[in-house]
Amino acid sequence: MKESVKIKENFTKSEMTVAVVKHIIFFIIGFASTKASVKGLMIPFGISFAAGCGRTFFPSISAGVFFGYFFPAVGSNGFRYITALFAVVAIKTMMFPYKKICKNPLFLGFITLLATAVTNVVTISSSPADTALYICESVLSASGAYFVCIADRGLNKSIAGLSNEETTSVLITISIIISGLMGVTVFSIRLGVILGILLILISSKFGGIQAGTVSGIAISVAAVMSGEHIDIALAYALSGLAAGIFSTLGKYVESAAVLISFIICRTLSGFNSSAYIALAENISASVIFFAIPKSMFSTISKYFAPFPKTNEKSGIKNGIHIRLNMAAEALKEVSKTTEKVSKELSRINTPSFSEILTKIEDDACIGCNNRKFCWETHRKATAYAIKEITKELRNSGSNDDRDLMDLKGRCYRFSKVYSATVKRYGEYACALDCETRIDEVRDVVCSQLYGISDMLYDLSNDFSKGENANLSLANKIAGALRNLDITAEETFAKTDKYGRTSVMIKIKKNPELVINKRNIMKLCSLVCELQFDVPTVSKTDDYIYIMLTEHANLKVEIGVDNISANKDRISGDAYNFFNDGSGHVVMVLSDGMGTGGRAAVDGAMASGLMSELIKAGFGYSCALKLLNSSMLFKSSDESLATLDIASIDLFSGETTLYKAGAAPSIIKQNGRCGKAESTSLPVGILSDVSFDTATVKLKDRDIVLLMSDGALTDGTEWIKSEVKSFKNGSAQKLAELICQSAGKRQQNNTRDDITVMAAIIQKAV
Repeated sequence: MKESVKIKENFTKSEMTVAVVKHIIFFIIGFASTKASVKGLMIPFGISFAAGCGRTFFPSISAGVFFGYFFPAVGSNGFRYITALFAVVAIKTMMFPYKKICKNPLFLGFITLLATAVTNVVTISSSPADTALYICESVLSASGAYFVCIADRGLNKSIAGLSNEETTSVLITISIIISGLMGVTVFSIRLGVILGILLILISSKFGGIQAGTVSGIAISVAAVMSGEHIDIALAYALSGLAAGIFSTLGKYVESAAVLISFIICRTLSGFNSSAYIALAENISASVIFFAIPKSMFSTISKYFAPFPKTNEKSGIKNGIHIRLNMAAEALKEVSKTTEKVSKELSRINTPSFSEILTKIEDDACIGCNNRKFCWETHRKATAYAIKEITKELRNSGSNDDRDLMDLKGRCYRFSKVYSATVKRYGEYACALDCETRIDEVRDVVCSQLYGISDMLYDLSNDFSKGENANLSLANKIAGALRNLDITAEETFAKTDKYGRTSVMIKIKKNPELVINKRNIMKLCSLVCELQFDVPTVSKTDDYIYIMLTEHANLKVEIGVDNISANKDRISGDAYNFFNDGSGHVVMVLSDGMGTGGRAAVDGAMASGLMSELIKAGFGYSCALKLLNSSMLFKSSDESLATLDIASIDLFSGETTLYKAGAAPSIIKQNGRCGKAESTSLPVGILSDVSFDTATVKLKDRDIVLLMSDGALTDGTEWIKSEVKSFKNGSAQKLAELICQSAGKRQQNNTRDDITVMAAIIQKAV
């Protein structure tokens, strides 16, 4: 068998050339790092690069560092650094099998510090100044190794974005190399200065203010270490800040900002002949910056791409959102598969009438001389006669016996055939009933699975788009409370999916503590630039909890009146109203089928379960599906109820009506009355049910009237007239007026339960 994967053992000539060029570049980098001197007194950064670089180019950089120290840039103590280099190379080589340790920046910094310090001990003099100098050298060497390691790790890990730490380390590492090139001049123009300004321009263009500032400071420090006057070196720091600020305006504006910064600093420090050289260096860097091709810019930009950050809490939130979506999808697939498999099994398992005929033949006609005549020659006539017997069984013997005379006249075993038909048809009818019941149960179960799936989707959406903690707002409130001599142990501010803010404050109990609700409300409203309601305060043994919610624009007054069909029996209507905790007042009215106790159970179940699901935060549609499947499944008898819901937004006045088989509702808006009707079915009839919805925007003194069908004996026109003329009264008075009037209009033989819910919208104070 031929191998499907071949391992490449030989490199092409071009690949070898690229590899050689890379190693030469890193050799030069290692060499240049040894020329980065500190005030002409020490050159510790070659050891830093040898220690911090990755394994791939470790030999090239180490060789470059060795030759750099062999021809030292400062003094004649190059062999001291070579000794430290050998120590670092030996330790790092021995640790190569331990990859995690060998890539740890703290470990590499430590071995660099150790190697440099040990070699310095051999050459140290008794002078306190020399001792301090060698300590500084060891620390600088270790710090350099730390930054080089992080930079190498970031650049090799991925070209699609660096973290802030990695970006800073890369810029510092490049600045060290540039420091080593400060002494390279062409016609008095320093190569290191040009490269430093170029680094500021490039990092600012792609990294903005942060990268520009870091590169400016790094180059400024490099210039000071190279012997540049500190006043002049500060120009690099100012240039980095200016380049970062103006980077969004384009590369020409950015370059101009750097040039102006240099001119200002040079002018303040004294504009002499060297200033013209600095000006030429600045212009040269800008020209190179303009000449860089777009393809190279595209490659560089990937390193400065925003590094993805995930807050721990948002990460957990996103994880829950994903898991809920997965669970919802799984339940939906289970439901679809259940339906598909059940239908196929039902087709296979449901007995056919031809099978019944075969069993009757086997039971009654074995050994009969006329079997062939009846079941082959006249099979159609025999099957027709047996079907007539089954009709007689279904209709309890209402068929005329004359329909069976043909079979009786030619069948010697009619009684046996009749008995076999009774037995086998009974089994057949029972099997059909079982399949029908199984289908009903399956439909209910699948409906429940779909309902639960929709609920999980709603929960997922609430997690992803719902409440968001506002940490900065919480901190502002905690700080402001100190003005009231209140020290909050915990402060939590959140914004819900409707954009409304609420605040919870936890305070340690103190006998001297004074809680003034209005002062807290005013202070939090001022700090948050929102209007809060007077807070609610709850106390435990050890703590005080203060809750603030945004002040709504509207409030709702609700009144309810109810009359049962028979005064001595319970009403079949059920109602509820509540605040859902998200700035909505919800009214729920349900009318159970019929009157009395049975209707009361259905109505109470529909109203109660729907209210609980809405309070729990589930959507209206998925809550309806679960309620419907529960109504279908709760008993073998028919069980149904209407649902009439009004959801009133206290902030905007937007009111949504949800109707499932419910009676019309009356809406008074701007002094005019309208009717909202529904063509949907009540819950508990079919497996597939949905709301009819309507939305209207209400304001102060507008009215919503929900009614059961018992109030509509004489239609709705008289109700619209009453509501329209209703001016100054309470919601309870309006509900009683409509309910009592509807009761008087009912006829004694057509009495039904009556429930009226009235809601009057009012402007909040």
